[in-house]
Amino acid sequence: MPGEAGSIFLKEEKVGPVELATISFGQRFEITPMQMLTVVSTIANNGKKFTPRIVKATIDSKTGEKKDIEIKQGEQVISETTAKKVLSMMESVVSEGTGRNAGVKGYSIGGKTGTSEDGVNTNKYVTSFVGVADISDPEVVIIIILYNPIGEGGHQGGAVAAPIAAQVLRRGASIFRN
Repeated sequence: MPGEAGSIFLKEEKVGPVELATISFGQRFEITPMQMLTVVSTIANNGKKFTPRIVKATIDSKTGEKKDIEIKQGEQVISETTAKKVLSMMESVVSEGTGRNAGVKGYSIGGKTGTSEDGVNTNKYVTSFVGVADISDPEVVIIIILYNPIGEGGHQGGAVAAPIAAQVLRRGASIFRN
């Protein structure tokens, strides 16, 4: 998106065994929400790069002319086999893991919860849930991010962000299915 920040990764020569391990579960790097949505959309698109759009169409208020926003797809960036395996793992996160609170009855959802510290020794957190629906035929990718949530549920992604995703998906289920 215009003006979007770039990602922050360690230089390859600075990645040792500990950094490689922590990178594998989402620490030691920073990406934007749109970059995360692009990654998950690509996985949902069988590994073929897919750039999500925020606006489906624009309508000229004077003429009523509707202009659809183009869907951007790119090259195969991960194998279809790997994409299907990751989707299956994401589905298990919602069916039996930390993302259970994102479940919607009658709807097959996959996701990943996230909880990270907002800086060093700040006692503030960033909580998230990113999901795909419906797993068998993905149409929707959603991301919920809460900065320094307080109150019931604490600051864990599965306890705070996942239920919000379920509310959004529950309300949109009839739209997504049609």
